[in-house]
Amino acid sequence: MTGHKGYIGSHLKKYLEKNGFRIIPYEGDIMEFEIKNEYHIDLVLHLAALTGVRSSLRIPQEYWRINVDGFRMVMDECVKKKVKMMYASSSNAEEWWSNPYAMTKKCNEEMAKPHGFVGFRPHTVYPGREDMLYHNMINHPTRVRYINGRHARDWTHIDDLCSAVLTLMKKYDIIESNVIDIGTGESIKLTEVAKKLMPHHTPEIRMEDTEHERHHTKADTTTLKFFGWKPKHRII
Repeated sequence: MTGHKGYIGSHLKKYLEKNGFRIIPYEGDIMEFEIKNEYHIDLVLHLAALTGVRSSLRIPQEYWRINVDGFRMVMDECVKKKVKMMYASSSNAEEWWSNPYAMTKKCNEEMAKPHGFVGFRPHTVYPGREDMLYHNMINHPTRVRYINGRHARDWTHIDDLCSAVLTLMKKYDIIESNVIDIGTGESIKLTEVAKKLMPHHTPEIRMEDTEHERHHTKADTTTLKFFGWKPKHRII
């Protein structure tokens, strides 16, 4: 597993280990990725990447280096060693032209298809890092000065994400070359979430157009439902 120290990676590692998997975390520069011959690897879970839309607007070249060139290193090694690979894409790839981060993830999807590798697109994952919106709503509501009234998100709990990834791992041979959405299949406005999570704080509501961010996200859960998976958590 690459990216095992990130938010998704750290939770997914623990979850898979509890379900009987042996996880070998990759340490080091992604540009030097190598599958050691002493290990018998069934699957590489590639999660390491730079994330975030706004940061990608500032340093697009670095996003390309890590997310595309680094991805290619991992992919080529998996092809060489004949190892399956599952990788994290992003719901942003749905509108890949909108920002450099989304472009890198769409590139990953196109690069992986000819080799049969499987991708998954996580939607808005919560609780998330402590500096993210959900945590601020719960723990520091006064820090939330405004909410974009145009935004709606498919809020996906980290536990549901982990169980969905495990489901896809078990069905890998059926879904080769595909990219699967992970989410609840429901899009909920930020304003509704704010009212529920911050009953005693009313931030300003701004109706802003965000050129580089999607206004609405909603996962297509058809494949996961077909496999018998369904989310257990709902944000409100």
